[in-house]
Amino acid sequence: MNPNDEESDSSNIFHELMRKFSYQGSLLEHWMEVFGIDYTMKLIDSLRQPMKSIWVQVNTNKIDFDSLLDIFSEQQFKAKKHEYFDDFIEVEVEKREFNDTLEELPQLRVDHESSTGIALGKDVQTANVTRYDDFNTGDSLCIVDGASNVIAKGVAVVNSSEIPSLTQRNIASVKQSRAYAPPLTEMRIYRRGYFNILTPIQALGVKSLKFDNKDNIIVMSTDKGDVAGYIAEITNHKVPITVLAQNEMQVKAIRKNLDRVKSKAIRIHHTSFKRFLKERHEIKYTKAYVEPQNSRTAVIPIFSSNLGYGLLKRMAEDQKKLVNDLYKCLHKRASVAYVTHSIDYFENEEILQSISERAYYKSIKPSEELRKLKEQKKIGTRPIQTQYKQIEKQILKSTIFLDPIETKNSGGFLTNFIFAEKEN
Repeated sequence: MNPNDEESDSSNIFHELMRKFSYQGSLLEHWMEVFGIDYTMKLIDSLRQPMKSIWVQVNTNKIDFDSLLDIFSEQQFKAKKHEYFDDFIEVEVEKREFNDTLEELPQLRVDHESSTGIALGKDVQTANVTRYDDFNTGDSLCIVDGASNVIAKGVAVVNSSEIPSLTQRNIASVKQSRAYAPPLTEMRIYRRGYFNILTPIQALGVKSLKFDNKDNIIVMSTDKGDVAGYIAEITNHKVPITVLAQNEMQVKAIRKNLDRVKSKAIRIHHTSFKRFLKERHEIKYTKAYVEPQNSRTAVIPIFSSNLGYGLLKRMAEDQKKLVNDLYKCLHKRASVAYVTHSIDYFENEEILQSISERAYYKSIKPSEELRKLKEQKKIGTRPIQTQYKQIEKQILKSTIFLDPIETKNSGGFLTNFIFAEKEN
């Protein structure tokens, strides 16, 4: 084949991907250069699919494992004991197909942030709506995301003319969606703290740390408090846990979670990660769960992205700076789990490379529980790119990568290291 023909084919695919999936051109170009065309196309297709399951961590201080399984069964949720961990239940997300044509219906366009939840069966709220056709109460609606991907069919509960004057109201009740995710967070037993919900890589991140009753734990995460809740459960709510909340919204979300799990071991510190590391730390931390703001390019389902290459690089630089300065709050020999929901090397292996260059950090193997899973090839690493061959041993020893294409679930990256002088 003529090289010019190959270049033309690549360009055509690139523009088709931009048009069809509404991804930033600079991000697609980066992915195609790093991962190749085939993987990029598989990735985008996989990211648009519903996740296979929800990982539910059972708070056995409040309910026994079998009782929670029975409750899920009574609700007709498809749930089973998780094959990896004996304190997790896996709840199936039911994939669905639209059974009729929606294109001729009035359209209701929703924002990027809400499209995932609506595609999994959540109703449309006023804050979600960006554009809409004329419709009346009771009309069937075609619900689309910002790239005009059909994500659900709904029924209007208001007239379209009312939308500008409404706040915090249901606009449409979703009747068909790409999948059905059981509304676990709406259950009374969730509000009573009987279980937490974590992504797979978050669960592995917590499992990778070996806690003891002398620990002082720091959680630097952008989640709503489920990670801290799980750590509190593992440590029987007897070990101090500090959770950083970077904004008022996260403070409220974590506080709501604390009210739910009733843990006195967790305290909220309202500050940014960057500002926190500039503080004077009289008391150091022995364990750190670190999940900084990242691109979340391994989270599914997602139908479009405003992320560009420039923002991705800036995020990665912020993550690198955060990890490099982390030692300031750590006790000597402190263990760290660094977690992202990203597929990009910039946010993953590149960070590990930076860690490896620091004399005060040393890569370590994860917990025995995860080592066994790696030996059984249930989890593992990914192929090592040429530029990271010099840290191949560290990658194989201390990292786990969950590929959303293979797992059919939200993926991500995990690495473990300690704050300690390297041996000569």
